[in-house]
Amino acid sequence: MRKEQLTLFDIQTKIENSTSTVDELRVPIFAPVSKIVKNSRTYKDFIENKNVRVVKTKWGTVEIRNRLLTDTHKSIIDVILSVHRKTKRLPDGSIAIYFSLYEAWKMYQNSNNAKSRNFKWFKEKIDEIRDTVIKYKDNHGNEFDFNIISHQAYSEKEDLYGIVFDARYVKFYENGLSVNYKREVANLLELESPLLRSIIRFFFTHKQLNLNIMDLLETIGFPMESDRSIRYAKKEVKENIDTLEKFGILYNPKNETFYYQGLNSVKILPACINAIE
Repeated sequence: MRKEQLTLFDIQTKIENSTSTVDELRVPIFAPVSKIVKNSRTYKDFIENKNVRVVKTKWGTVEIRNRLLTDTHKSIIDVILSVHRKTKRLPDGSIAIYFSLYEAWKMYQNSNNAKSRNFKWFKEKIDEIRDTVIKYKDNHGNEFDFNIISHQAYSEKEDLYGIVFDARYVKFYENGLSVNYKREVANLLELESPLLRSIIRFFFTHKQLNLNIMDLLETIGFPMESDRSIRYAKKEVKENIDTLEKFGILYNPKNETFYYQGLNSVKILPACINAIE
């Protein structure tokens, strides 16, 4: 009972019991693809805009600077927060997450979407997350500017690898809702489609929601660069109706609408009380 109560008030315990902030899944920091290729309109726009990608949804606006983050990066964070061994609040307000790097890599490498990914590649993806700067503005005028990972660490005493959540990202976590879908991470990794994983994570941020497919694709930041890409996305969804249903998401292909009524294994956590005050 004590641990459940702390989740409402203490940011360290909240992060220990979360997989993601709600806002970063509703205003897509992570593009719902495994890789953004260099000949795509999204990549070209990113380069032309001086290495900045801007995505606007009805929940707010996000700027992703320096790197293009994708579902691959999000899945790696999911894994780290699922296997972490301990956390530590640092004096500057940042939070260190300690875990076995090999265990995290092995969990990711064994998934359907990463059979050939080696240890070096896994560490490089963590580096890419660290390099990225996020600027987020919600529709209430609140603005946040942060790195997700400020730096990496290694504890010789614990023999554990660590990432440090930037103090400004911790504040972002503290001020908003978060979601715990750790019990579903292994199931998400079994999916080969980054689009499906992104759709599912988005619905996990709601207790219930009905949404048209075009609105959903826009919300999760799917690169709708052509009619062909939209047809691909719709086909991917239509061919995986049964898969989505396993995660509590019903899809009607006739009116192209999703219906979600929540999933018992997924929990939404409130903002920390000191952040509200």
